[in-house]
Amino acid sequence: MSTENLPIFVKTYDFILWTMNHTAKFPKSARFSLAVRIENNLLEMLRAVMAANRLRDKAAMLEQADRQLEHARILMRMSKDLRYLNLSSYEHAALRMDEIGRMLGGWLKQQKAAGGRG
Repeated sequence: MSTENLPIFVKTYDFILWTMNHTAKFPKSARFSLAVRIENNLLEMLRAVMAANRLRDKAAMLEQADRQLEHARILMRMSKDLRYLNLSSYEHAALRMDEIGRMLGGWLKQQKAAGGRG
């Protein structure tokens, strides 16, 4: 399956666009620290998903994507606590990251059950 047709790719890509629209509004003092780190973690997560789709043994790359997503979750929470994201935006982000995390976890579980094949 083409990477662009993977449901996890589509969800992640759309979430990154949403995130970049929100992090662009962070104060200048946080733009090049917190905002860029959130964006980079999500972009690296997307890169890992794309790479995993092309590999025979996907588990290691999917685990890397999971770590990147977890880091982004923590940074999003920090953004909410610092009031760079309002509560409704944070809730939206948390729901999207949970959805992506479930998709990622399901794919990883499938790969481990298959012994890395497929």
